Amino acid sequence: MEEPNPKEFLEDLLSPITRAERRNLLLASTAGYLVAKVGLIPTQISALGITLTPPAQDQVVRIVALTITYFLLAFIVYGIADFFIWRTKLQDYLTHKWAYLENWDEQDQYRYNEFHETVPKITWLYRTAEPLAFIRAFFDCGLPIIIGIYAIWIVLK
Repeated sequence: MEEPNPKEFLEDLLSPITRAERRNLLLASTAGYLVAKVGLIPTQISALGITLTPPAQDQVVRIVALTITYFLLAFIVYGIADFFIWRTKLQDYLTHKWAYLENWDEQDQYRYNEFHETVPKITWLYRTAEPLAFIRAFFDCGLPIIIGIYAIWIVLK
């Protein structure tokens, strides 16, 4: 039986479409933050010859909040699917690791010891792979959601 390898679930958690939605969410959240904290609300659109009155400017703020909400929901929908796929890879790794260790005998231990005396130790990889995967999952999925919710709250406040 082949030794389990955590590489599968440490690879990129997000698919290209989810990564694009994450980028859009973070950009829209940044724009929302600028609108809310810096007061970066357009008073006119020169290219179209439109001047925005204060009621129209309020609508711009609402449109910014709706845009952030859309990107947040899109990221959550795609991100949940990617997270489930990633979690399945992690579960497969843990199952494979358990099966691998269950079928371990003295001959396997002897070969393992003999082989690993000649190569650098990587037990740190097996100890840190799962926590690292969860940290990356939070950074890729959890943090953008928190930023998006904060941006919506700050724009509407």
